[in-house]
Amino acid sequence: MAGLLREYDALLIVDPALNEESLAQLKTQVGDLVAKNGGKVQESTVLGKRRLTFKIGKYSEGNYIQVRIQMPAETVEPFKRTVNLIEPVVRVMVLTSTGLPQALPQPAAAGDDED
Repeated sequence: MAGLLREYDALLIVDPALNEESLAQLKTQVGDLVAKNGGKVQESTVLGKRRLTFKIGKYSEGNYIQVRIQMPAETVEPFKRTVNLIEPVVRVMVLTSTGLPQALPQPAAAGDDED
C-alpha cells in the first residue's frame, strides 16, 4: 500500500574497513530497499570515515552514509529493520527532513549590541 510520500534523511554508520566499491554496492542495496518499500532515493552521499563518540560493538570508528529519501510513513520502520540486518551496517537512524531548516541561523557575534 503506497501512501503519501514523505521526505526523510537516513544516516548509516557502516564498517570502517569497507572500500569505495563496497560502499557503492551498499548505496545501491539501500536504494533497492527504498524502492521495494515504495519510495525513491533523492540523494546519497558518503560522508567519510569518522571516529565514534563511543564504541558500537567492536567499532570505534565508522564510515557515514547519508541518504535523502522519499517514502510512505508506514514503511519507515520495516525499512530500518531490514537495513539493520545488512552485514556491514553498524547503526541506522532515519529522521523526518520536512520542516527542518536548510541552514541553521548563525549566532550574533559578541559585542554586536545595538543599544
